[in-house]
Amino acid sequence: MDKTFTLGVISSVVAISAAMIAVWGQLRVKRVEAQLELQKAEAGRRAEAEQTARRFREPLGRAAYELQSRIFNIITRGFLTIYLQNGDGRTRSFAINHTLFVIAQYFAWTELIRREIQFIDLGADEETRRLAQLQHKIYSCWQSDKYDHPILRVFGGEQHAIGERMIWEGPRGPQCMGFASFLDYLKGCPDPLICALKADVEALGPHLEQAMPRLTELQHSLIDLVVFLDRGAVRFPEKNRIKIDLKA
Repeated sequence: MDKTFTLGVISSVVAISAAMIAVWGQLRVKRVEAQLELQKAEAGRRAEAEQTARRFREPLGRAAYELQSRIFNIITRGFLTIYLQNGDGRTRSFAINHTLFVIAQYFAWTELIRREIQFIDLGADEETRRLAQLQHKIYSCWQSDKYDHPILRVFGGEQHAIGERMIWEGPRGPQCMGFASFLDYLKGCPDPLICALKADVEALGPHLEQAMPRLTELQHSLIDLVVFLDRGAVRFPEKNRIKIDLKA
């Protein structure tokens, strides 16, 4: 065989092999780059979820803490008996309106978090997924019809709507209105959902016994949320995280 021809064939094979190796290398680089982009996007979603959770951790924890504390005082300390049924005009007004406020305040911060994390992959972050689970348990308790009496039953859509009413744009972004602003809002309040919730709060005085199962489960779930958000009891004292024991 002609040596020139043989060398030409060898050169061609070498060139083709080199080209194939180059293409394979480029494809591998592309795959690695794609994997890195996916990892980067996943890390971004996880960081976004964690940042959102951190941003709302304190106000949500505060709202949950204040609501569970009010429920505890209503059931174990006679809050409504003292200030609503046996009180004067001032104490009755406070007992009703502030109890209404701490409920609506919790709905507001829950709604704000729901808006922020609804497009985040909760599976990417265990902490955010656990937060969503705890909130869903409370959400379900409010709207459940498993209790014998419908007092303080608030359907899911109503929880969202009440939360929306409580949100306003502050200097640091959306937040829940304060108690003073809420009192001003109540003066000319045309919102039937707020009015219905207020009527339920007023009815707690004579019908507390019927409301106890729902309130007790709510208080227990709210405590679980507070513990999750403040594991070291830095913001909310351990001694004020006592779950109601109806048997006791």
